[in-house]
Amino acid sequence: MPATKIDKIQDEALRESLAAAHKELREGAYQSVVQRAADAYLELLRRKPELLAEGGIPARMRIMMFPRLGAHLEREEDNPPKLVWDRETFGFSEAVTYFEFAVDQLVAEGL
Repeated sequence: MPATKIDKIQDEALRESLAAAHKELREGAYQSVVQRAADAYLELLRRKPELLAEGGIPARMRIMMFPRLGAHLEREEDNPPKLVWDRETFGFSEAVTYFEFAVDQLVAEGL
């Protein structure tokens, strides 16, 4: 099996979760894919709180960059971001957008 971008994720638990999301994507479990992708991105922000600090990309941009295709991130003052569901069902294109976003962010940040 050829290496994928998922293989570049350093953290074993996150790599396994997103590998499972990739499998679920092929199986049509799109809401689960979105949940796993959001959880992975939230974990990145939890482990690297400096990403939400001012400087470089402002904290608000880190939240705004997250796809808004049926779910979005919200952050209240001095609290970590949280996932807010706007609906319960997702299609393939939405799930793959969330999935690719999470994988790209984890790889870019060396997690």
